[in-house]
Amino acid sequence: MAAWVVCALCALVIIKPQEFIPELAGIPLVHAAFGLTLLCVALDVVWRRLRPALAPQIVYALAFLAWAALTTALKRPAALEERGMQLATVAGIFVAIALAAASPRGLRLFAVLFVGCAVLTAAVALVQAFEPYGCMLAAPDDWFGRGELEPDGRPCETSLDCRKDPPIPDGNYRCERPGPLRTSTIDGRVRYRGSLADPNELSLMAGMAIPFAIALAERPPRPRAPSRRRPPRRAGPAPALPLLLTDRLLSRVAGALRALPVAAIIALIGAAVVLSRSRSGLIVYLAVLGLDFIRRSGVVGVVVACFVGPPMLLLGGRSGEEASESSEERVALLREAFAMIRRTKGIGVGAGQFGDESSFGLTAHNSYLLSAAETGLLGMCLFALVLYASLKVPLAIWLGDFDVDPAVRQLAPAILVSLCGALIGIFFLSWAYKDVLYMALGASAALYGAARAGDRRVSVRVSAKEVLLVCGGMFALLVALNILLRFVG
Repeated sequence: MAAWVVCALCALVIIKPQEFIPELAGIPLVHAAFGLTLLCVALDVVWRRLRPALAPQIVYALAFLAWAALTTALKRPAALEERGMQLATVAGIFVAIALAAASPRGLRLFAVLFVGCAVLTAAVALVQAFEPYGCMLAAPDDWFGRGELEPDGRPCETSLDCRKDPPIPDGNYRCERPGPLRTSTIDGRVRYRGSLADPNELSLMAGMAIPFAIALAERPPRPRAPSRRRPPRRAGPAPALPLLLTDRLLSRVAGALRALPVAAIIALIGAAVVLSRSRSGLIVYLAVLGLDFIRRSGVVGVVVACFVGPPMLLLGGRSGEEASESSEERVALLREAFAMIRRTKGIGVGAGQFGDESSFGLTAHNSYLLSAAETGLLGMCLFALVLYASLKVPLAIWLGDFDVDPAVRQLAPAILVSLCGALIGIFFLSWAYKDVLYMALGASAALYGAARAGDRRVSVRVSAKEVLLVCGGMFALLVALNILLRFVG
């Protein structure tokens, strides 16, 4: 029961139905779903449907979010209420998934929900791309058009057309493509709304869902039954089946039929990534596909990836002056992040305060450096330990010799590949406190609970040596980025 409710909670956070259904506006759906999730978790524990287990990343995640709130209270007390609520929401979603989905059925439900949300948002983006341009009104202070846009019904080709006899003389008009669910493009790039209103973030979330889609299409391996000697069969007439219609052939045909929906999902997400013109999303898309192909097919997977990659690189991403300006802006933001670290002596400026401190009014576009600039060097190390522990759990369960449910073993590599894609994508995005990232981290913690419920020998810990290596790696990354920025013009 708890798994169903927590999936509904995740759907509310990602899809945001309260933003495009007027009847739901003003209703605290997320808070109600979170409270109901905790109640269902308590009932499932009492009824022995769930066996909670403390995954290693839970401690590090809560410590990081608590430290982020503390740095905000020290550096920007006026922003503590707003940022504290955001951090508490992320922590609640993370813990809810870690507890409520800690069963084979719960993990499968979460995988279905994550893939479903990715398909819906990608489909919305695909419809956007084929709509005609129209004049849209943004908020007076939203000069980048990152918020919600309201169409006024006038066609246009450029923003100058929208300024000719506008209904609101001083309105902030833009020429964009409208889409379903009151969505719209931004600079012609497809996107969704809410936490996925940025084309890059939409592409990253959709790319992270691909490994789950592939895993769900596979038939879970059956547990081995004890071997029994069967009595020899008497010779009889041969079965009246064609000679070529063997069990192996039927199995391959069934596998091909199961692969058709997955191929359609991969193609849909790939089209959305291309239309979003997101370079980071394209990298994540190719990375998760490449890792899955290589894991399943070895050398053949490498060959397939070499054929798929170049066309995607040619079709996707931005180029020319627009791409050059974006790259220069990101380099400048990274320099400002190092300046904030030095100015605060490694303590940080507070969670969510990078945009206010930056001369561009933007975030760092690098989650690792953002965590260091906002929460200090300690926060950076805690954030890295969350990611490391979340990767170690599915890797240990996938490769370990444990007697776990087949569905748990099947989803372990999918969670691992999805998190690998996320770690690549957040190098180019500000996802240190992103709800979608903590959903994937919560799925890793839920995997630990589900595996440990099946086999008490499952135990994944982060040793003191690993802590030192992870923290040392993050400091080495800072040094490498600092040296690289000195050579960039």
